[in-house]
Amino acid sequence: MKITTLIVALLFYNAIFPQIAGTSFEEPNTYSGKYTDTGDASTAHDLLNNTNEPMVDFVSTGGELGFNARYVPYDTPDVGLTDGDDVGVTDKDPSSSVTFVDGSKGYRMSDLDGNFILEFDDVDLTSYSNPGFSIDYLLSINSNPANGNYEGDGTSNEAGSDRLRIYLKDVVNNEEIDVVNSTGMDLDELVPFNTSTGEYQFVWQNALVAVTPSLLQLVIEGRTNAGTESFWFDNIMFVQSVGTPAQTKNEFSLYPNPTSSGYVNIISTVGGTKDISIFNVLGKRVLTAQLNGDRLNISALNSGVYIIKIVAGKASATKKLIVK
Repeated sequence: MKITTLIVALLFYNAIFPQIAGTSFEEPNTYSGKYTDTGDASTAHDLLNNTNEPMVDFVSTGGELGFNARYVPYDTPDVGLTDGDDVGVTDKDPSSSVTFVDGSKGYRMSDLDGNFILEFDDVDLTSYSNPGFSIDYLLSINSNPANGNYEGDGTSNEAGSDRLRIYLKDVVNNEEIDVVNSTGMDLDELVPFNTSTGEYQFVWQNALVAVTPSLLQLVIEGRTNAGTESFWFDNIMFVQSVGTPAQTKNEFSLYPNPTSSGYVNIISTVGGTKDISIFNVLGKRVLTAQLNGDRLNISALNSGVYIIKIVAGKASATKKLIVK
């Protein structure tokens, strides 16, 4: 059975407060063309920036988070990134209709022929009482959106076993906190699916988790073997938050997000009326509605970032909504 989304996360039920650290990849320079790895594709190694090619690494100058990329081959090595691939910081929008969430840049991983591992600077959250983490990510779809795009279940380190894992390393407690993890499932199950049209949706998704105050490092691991299998990332934030987190299975998909069309679609695997509450970043409720269909009119909202809470029956979810 196709499911709309499958993300298990600690979700906030109140407003997001100011950002502690993060990146939207706006500070690194961008270059056109593909990145070509000059290392040995048969061995694990650090990836280095090449002159006039997309940047895979970035050293922070005190603003946005820095990051470092490395490559780990399949158990039976392939060409990896030595044949030139679309990876690294880019200002090329994912499509003519889907742009980056925050600013004009993002980070892409495509046709990896192995494992691409992106590690970010540590973030010290020990002095914050109730911190959280947020990331926007986008998964490519097949040219025929009724067909799935990804292969395998991600459990084997080989071609045809596509995988995406986004997690936080707790450096102090030597633990790992999954944000998104497709291991053990068809990655297509993480792609939003419209049951009304029978098509996968090329839309940004947001994962929002509450975390324990500690020293944390964001790690993104991707594995694909085709140019049509891409991941994009944007708007990464460690934030100070309020509210009591609760563990909830996400039964809802929200798109387009960001939106400038005056509406959003809320697709649910749960039947019946959806009760909607939208809050601004100060925690003030700015819109309430009961939704019997999928389309919600938000034309009364100004441009900005909002928190939308959705309740249908016994299921509920809280998502970030960006209005442009």
